[in-house]
Amino acid sequence: MPGDRDTSPPDQVLERIAAIPAGHDVVDGCLRLVVALTQASVEGADGVSVSLQRHGRLTTVAATDQTILDMDARQYATGEGPCVDASVEGHWFHAESLDHETRWPTFTPKAKRLGINAILSNPLVAENGPVGALNIYSRTAAAFSPKERALASTFASEASILLRVGGVDVSDRRLSERLGAALRNRHIIAQAEGVVMEREGISEEEAYTSLRVISQRDGRPLAERAADVVDSTRRTRSGLPAPKKTGP
Repeated sequence: MPGDRDTSPPDQVLERIAAIPAGHDVVDGCLRLVVALTQASVEGADGVSVSLQRHGRLTTVAATDQTILDMDARQYATGEGPCVDASVEGHWFHAESLDHETRWPTFTPKAKRLGINAILSNPLVAENGPVGALNIYSRTAAAFSPKERALASTFASEASILLRVGGVDVSDRRLSERLGAALRNRHIIAQAEGVVMEREGISEEEAYTSLRVISQRDGRPLAERAADVVDSTRRTRSGLPAPKKTGP
């Protein structure tokens, strides 16, 4: 939880991922570092864990602290909760506010007693279907904005790739490079949001939604659309003609 938060800069966490040699327990080692990077990168994350199906049952193979281990254990014990559902059903679950949550009546009061108010669980998927979940916990209700949910989904996708390859080629920095690309995309999107907020006089949430809607309409990745917005501003400031405008 907050007092135990890994405050290492994301770049340093990526360096630690790249330094892990292939071999026994390499997957669990990488998952522990993915958990640390997720906590350091997703705004509002007070704790993170990875649940995996092993020997016929869910178990936590990586967690940021004991409170998060307890959160997962209570879901396994009750058989309900977002991490259980994401691990079984293969799609994400977002408990925006446990004060208004009705899906998990046995688990929710236990989570609230531990100070948790919001949970985001993304499935981890191998060839045969869901095998676990990346779980993010917050003390603050409505902590995870759409852009933070998108970033969490990216980390879950990369962790799923790691599980499918079983640690092969981890030492060649492939995982580090892919997660690094996700962080760079996040920075570009944040810059584009600032540009749109200034141009349109709208909020950060509205700017993100506008960028996402335009990228979906054009069938282009959000980061690519965001890069265009940032580039157009640079061109304007340098006196070069901006590219033809197709949105924010």
